This record gives sequence, structure tokens and C-alpha cells, in this order.
Amino acid sequence: MKKSKLLIALVAGAMALTASGVPVGTTPVHRPIIEEYTGTWCGWCIRGIVGMELLRETLGEDFIGVAYHNGDPMQIMNEYGYPNSIGGFPSAYLDRTYDVDAYYGFTSGTPGAIVDAVQQLAAIETVGDLEVTAQWTSEEKTAISVDVSSFFSIDKDNAKYALEVMMAADDLHGTASGWKQKNFYNGLSSYINDPRLGPWVTQPATVSGLHFNDVLVYTSFRISGSLPTTIVAYEDYDYNYTFKLSDLQRPNLAQQNKDNLRIVVLIVDTGTGKVVNANKCTISDYVPAIIPGDVNDNGSVNIDDITALINHLLNNDMPVNEANADVDHDGKLGIGDVTTLINMLLTGAY
Repeated sequence: MKKSKLLIALVAGAMALTASGVPVGTTPVHRPIIEEYTGTWCGWCIRGIVGMELLRETLGEDFIGVAYHNGDPMQIMNEYGYPNSIGGFPSAYLDRTYDVDAYYGFTSGTPGAIVDAVQQLAAIETVGDLEVTAQWTSEEKTAISVDVSSFFSIDKDNAKYALEVMMAADDLHGTASGWKQKNFYNGLSSYINDPRLGPWVTQPATVSGLHFNDVLVYTSFRISGSLPTTIVAYEDYDYNYTFKLSDLQRPNLAQQNKDNLRIVVLIVDTGTGKVVNANKCTISDYVPAIIPGDVNDNGSVNIDDITALINHLLNNDMPVNEANADVDHDGKLGIGDVTTLINMLLTGAY
């Protein structure tokens, strides 16, 4: 029954360019998100572990998924905060609409059929798309700035859309008892030939030392006002969202390895709760803003910067912000930069 809902053909639009650069008629690329509900105490949740890893391996960059942990050290909310009502663990939803098994998909026992389910859903046309970039706001990596650019392929009045910004972590691990994964497939010989569950048959009933991926460590929930109520087709809608690691319920999860974090952003239909589309990105290192002429890197441009630049040219041991000091943009520092900087201050062109 559920599977039949997904057998919808993709309709291509006519191609023409708008002023924003988005091709009119371009069908947004549908990237379904799988949200898995799991816990280390749940022995049957091994299916979610193998299903999510299979999706990651098969779909590569097209895989978007997060795991909500319950009752273990990776939990950041209880089931009352979940976007879907679940009947038990393990559970999973695609686009917060389709109730699936995280390994068997829409079937009752076909190994790895979750891949088919995601690919079938990806073939269904959606009305919105988004690009996502993220950057640490300082070298200390204590806060993240997320930039989202969205567009829709339809005009819509009284639109009920909102963005939701999430962060997932990979390779989380620990040695306390709560990190040990229960394994109810231990000794179940009927699964021995399953390509993914088979290896777990010979694993102990409680498995230590696992490293967990796709763990949801933060969500903004739906952000009111992040998208307009009047949508114009193919117009770009930009939004910035910044949050601190101290905002997390369990900052230690994100701090295990900050290089293993990624951002996931959703367009959510707030009327139905359905995810319209999703995208993800890694978090780029902090890059200080270039302020042409701010040679001494104090946030302003004045006569002191000319003095600093001259002293630097006379004595290379005098440190300056070289990116800011290269005001003539020739890739090196010299007397031309001094002359250009003087002209900038005289004319106010900075």
C-alpha cells in the first residue's frame, strides 16, 4: 500500500532563465531525508545501524539521514519532541511522511530494500529546493553560521513553509555502559545469510566499542519567518542561521571531533509536517573577513595603518594582516600599497 504512493512519474519543465539565474521549469532535485529512531538499549535497532550504513555506502553524497537516539548518552530529546509519532524502536520515516523500516524499507523482509524506498521517493517531484553552506564563526570553533538559499517552482500565496537547521555527528563513541549496543540478532541462525544482519548473528548479545554515525546532536526545530508567506516561483530566498555549541543540550557530543559534524537543512511544510526537500553540507573553517586597508587588523582604517604598513616594509618582523594590506591587489606588499592606501584615506574610498 505504502509503496504504491511512490510510483509517480517525474515531469520535466520548460527551460528558460530568470533574473535570479534559476532556470524556469527546472524541477527541484528531490533529496529525501530518513530520520531513524534508535537506542543502544534496543537490540532490534541493529537494523537501523546496518540500514543507515547501507544508504550511506550506496547513495554517497545523495544520502541525507539523521538518527534520534533514545535512552542512551546520545539522546538530545525524548520521544515527545520527535517530529513523528512512533510506535516503538526501531522506527524510521522518510520526509516525515512515509513510515518505513530503516533496513527493509516498505517490505516485510527484503534485505536492503530501504535503498529502493529512498530512490523511489527521490523520483517524486517536489516544489522546493535549497543550497546550504556553513562556516565556523571563529578559529575557536564555538559557533556555526549557516547560509541557506531556497527557491520554489511554484507561485503560492499564504505559503506555510519553514526551514529547520540540524546538525549530525559521525564516529561518536564512548566506554560507559550506555554506549554498549544490545544485539538481539545474536545466535539467530535464520539471519546468518543476510548480507548485513548475518555478521551480527555471531556478535555478542551486548557489543562494546561501536562508533555511531548520523547522530542528531542539534535541531533548531522549525524556524518561524525563515521563509516568506508569499512565494514567487524561481525567486531566491536567502536566510542565515547562527548557533553556538553551547546551545546544544549535550555539547560534548559535538566536541568529540568537530571535523565529523555536518549540517542538514530541511524545508518543512508547516501545515502538513511533510519535508518538502533537504540538503546538507560540511562546516568550513573560519576565514577572517578581508577589510581592505586595515593593515593592523583592529577593525578600522586610518593613518595608523599607513604607519604599520611602512614599518612592515622597512622591517619584515613587524606583523600585519597581509590580506588587508594588499590594497592594490597585486598579490604582494610594496610601495604601491602605501600609495593606494593614502589615496583611499584622502578620498574616503574604503
